[in-house]
Amino acid sequence: MESVVPSDRGNYTCVVQNKFGRIRQTYTLDVLERSPHRPILQAGLPANQTAVLGSDVEFHCKVYSDVQPHIQWLKHVEVNGSKVGSDGTPYVTVLKVGTALGWREQGWLGIPGWGALLGAALPRR
Repeated sequence: MESVVPSDRGNYTCVVQNKFGRIRQTYTLDVLERSPHRPILQAGLPANQTAVLGSDVEFHCKVYSDVQPHIQWLKHVEVNGSKVGSDGTPYVTVLKVGTALGWREQGWLGIPGWGALLGAALPRR
């Protein structure tokens, strides 16, 4: 079934038979209705970190979204001694850009009923 709607809720039965007999299995379909909303970040992530010089650091961002999110990692930088432009927009460098595809992105697994649970790790240098 593609693009289910609320009226598709209900029981569905598969009946299989041959000359030796007949079997049937009934399944229930429930259709969840959702309101579009902005992505939700898992509380506490990513967390601030302090690292020893030369060590590896990873930040993880877990996102709950009913639609496919676009994920970016940005590093705030200074340009000519300033952190923001004349219009107040912060200066940033894009470190990683991606669109989470399917149920897996960087090792976090999707949970049906919560939309896609996605993780995007800051890339290693």
